[in-house]
Amino acid sequence: MREEYLDPEYLPEILPHRENEIEAVFEMLRPVAEGRKPVNVFIYGPAGIGKTAVAKFVLRKFEEEGVRGVYINCWYFRTEGAIITEFLRQLNIPVPRKGRSVDELVREFMNNVEGEKIVVVLDEIDAVESEKVLYEMSRCGNLGIVLISNDPYAFRKFDQRIISSLAPHSIEFRRYSVDEICDILKERARIAGLEYEEEAMRVAARFTYMHGSDIRYGLLLLLRAGRLAEGEGEKLKIEHLKKVEVEENPKREMRKEELGEEHKKIIRALELMGGEASSGEVYRKYREIGGLGAERTFRKYVSELIKLGMIKAEESVGRGRTRILKL
Repeated sequence: MREEYLDPEYLPEILPHRENEIEAVFEMLRPVAEGRKPVNVFIYGPAGIGKTAVAKFVLRKFEEEGVRGVYINCWYFRTEGAIITEFLRQLNIPVPRKGRSVDELVREFMNNVEGEKIVVVLDEIDAVESEKVLYEMSRCGNLGIVLISNDPYAFRKFDQRIISSLAPHSIEFRRYSVDEICDILKERARIAGLEYEEEAMRVAARFTYMHGSDIRYGLLLLLRAGRLAEGEGEKLKIEHLKKVEVEENPKREMRKEELGEEHKKIIRALELMGGEASSGEVYRKYREIGGLGAERTFRKYVSELIKLGMIKAEESVGRGRTRILKL
């Protein structure tokens, strides 16, 4: 089994049941390839139903026509400076990581975008901390912009003038049916070389549908159950699927793997405490399971996890103020 083809981050050559969406997004942005102003696009819908895959697929199509593509996940790059720096980096324009003001970065951005044919995808747009970057991008007539969010009302926090400047065309992605999920999982299993019993794939599709049609869930399920089946020298069967676990939120599971060890221990401490506890209780549990940070360092890690969206904090007022941490 070639596991890389079951990785949720892998972009296949075909995207079953998203052909219409691919064509719609491509047509909106096609003027970029002709040196004209495109129609910007806002893609929204539940998690794991192909929004990011379609956007990346469209970037790949445009690159075949000489249009440069930039993909930025705003969960990782939230500020105006961070987004513009990453944008320039992907265009192979050297930018020092420190020592440049935002105004200098914006000037660098405007100078390098002028005359170029570029499509930029801003994923998880609701995570953006400074909307000004959207205004800067909307001023570039030859820059096509794709915005992605799970939230259909992601723009509600943005200034109306910026929304008017972007003027995005909205495209809703609806969740997959069981039959569509089955087709998608079968295609990935085929290119991965995973042998399976037909009923097992139907069961995997039903499990995935029960988890909001999140294809990442289905792919992680196939990957883990496939490893188990391979280890036993068998085809993938229903019993293999039932023996493995995938977290309720596969995106959170994937992001946990990207964290440092001390951050993971804080998440683990919260999980052991039912997903919610006071900051002091979490710190004690964190130390109990091998956390190395002192209280000050622990608070720094917590702040970083909050910024990354892995946990949230609320103030509880009783006898004094208590900070409650939640997954």
